[in-house]
Amino acid sequence: MRSRRISVRNVADLARAGFEIARQPVTKVDFEVHHAMARHGYLRELVSRNSDSAVFLETLCSATNGAGVVIGTRTRKPLDGTEVVERVDGQQPAERPQQSAGGWVFHQTTSPNPTFIYESAQTFEGLIAIDPAAREVCDWHGLAIRDLVREISDAAAALIDAPLLSLQCPAQLPTIVKTRNHDLRTRKEVAPPCASLAVRFAIALRDVSAAARFELADRFRELCEKHGYSFWLADTRPGHRQGNWFEVYHADGEFSPLYKGDLRSRQRIGTCLPLTFVGPARIGSTHAIATFLQRYPQVGVVGCAGTTLSDVAFVHLQLSIQGVAADRLNRILTKLLGESSTAARPHKLLRELFKRLGLPPDPDGPGSAGPDPTSDYQTFAGPAFAYRPYQMPDCMAVWVSWEIARQHQGLAAPLDSLYRALAQVAPQVPMPAHPTESMASAGDLATVEYLICRATEQSVIRGKAKLAVPKSVLRQFSSGGVELPASKLCASLEEAWKAHVDQSGVDGVSELTVAWRESWLGHWTYS
Repeated sequence: MRSRRISVRNVADLARAGFEIARQPVTKVDFEVHHAMARHGYLRELVSRNSDSAVFLETLCSATNGAGVVIGTRTRKPLDGTEVVERVDGQQPAERPQQSAGGWVFHQTTSPNPTFIYESAQTFEGLIAIDPAAREVCDWHGLAIRDLVREISDAAAALIDAPLLSLQCPAQLPTIVKTRNHDLRTRKEVAPPCASLAVRFAIALRDVSAAARFELADRFRELCEKHGYSFWLADTRPGHRQGNWFEVYHADGEFSPLYKGDLRSRQRIGTCLPLTFVGPARIGSTHAIATFLQRYPQVGVVGCAGTTLSDVAFVHLQLSIQGVAADRLNRILTKLLGESSTAARPHKLLRELFKRLGLPPDPDGPGSAGPDPTSDYQTFAGPAFAYRPYQMPDCMAVWVSWEIARQHQGLAAPLDSLYRALAQVAPQVPMPAHPTESMASAGDLATVEYLICRATEQSVIRGKAKLAVPKSVLRQFSSGGVELPASKLCASLEEAWKAHVDQSGVDGVSELTVAWRESWLGHWTYS
């Protein structure tokens, strides 16, 4: 019966792919990958440039640990531009980066996989907290996240043969609900920290049976019980939307037993190496990358952001390498990427990089089985950045969403208006580093921690973002009354945002919403 369902599904995927190709004969996807030092306003400056290269069809942005990534795609028809000439043997050399303000930029092209369906699939969405109270990232956190990413991707690929749709770390935990003696009349909701050491993920359910959901849930629950992690599932009951969570297992706050014995693993990380892997979206690609990294005991993952844009898989990881400083890592990496013989394939490039860093693989580590789903993927590495602890305990999350007709200005129109609105509603905010000395507007201090934009068939771009805003901004909204200061801030910001969009004269911008809870955004938002 299972093989029969798979056969029918393959025929349906083939028909859907044929329709997509006939509707829009796109043979290549152009994209940009920006690895940069995380700073206020980087994304705004990038998308506001008067250049076609900054206008993205679909976009992913993430920032943590002092480093950030911006990924943008553009599709083209066969006659547009010049085709990238690949080697006859299919082994493409590694891309040499272009220097930019505080980082590296990569421009490349790849082929999409039109049979990879993510918008219409029913999903299994989970959230696993590793160490919610952590104020800084230690080596053991990197090992825990690396192993957890492998477990999540293995469950998707091996257990139910399904695509891993999204991956995000750090992530915001569910809203804290407090009551006094379980009296619902005293119910109070408290916003959680803007981000915590947690991994959020979504798996497409090709088999939508209840048995498949229980099988996945049991596997993750057992994993969390073993390692001392907390586990939530997306609440799919009627009346609950994305951002509502159902707690499955609550940890007692103890560290994982796997990382208690080695005191060295409690040391704070010193370096973050951003890596982005790009290729046709397919099942098992993230699992292959995570399995390879597990062969190197000194290599951890301290941040990740993975999704599919324009039917192309983008897997972004921040690596921490014990005992390797950023300047040494950059010298070795620059020399490696400057050699024409360096391959872009993830396993080959990483193996050579780790070899030059003096990191031998663990002979008892996990091995690969079967064909490599990343054999045609490209790898974009570096530069390494010195680790910078994030100020998330001092920030609150502000979620925003929007819809815009596809146009030349792209993401610039709603984003620029949003920053102007932030500066208007909170023009004088104490700076977190010098609260008694310096003041700045909320527009100057807000950081885009996570952003995703997707295109629909109606030539409409829908986006969602989470901003980290200093909590000190709430002081000017604490005038008493029933409404919470966070709610007042979001209502004022939404009203100002709409006004600035109207003043900009840009047509096609609509459905602007602002909330301090993700589930209060527009009903059509994507993860």
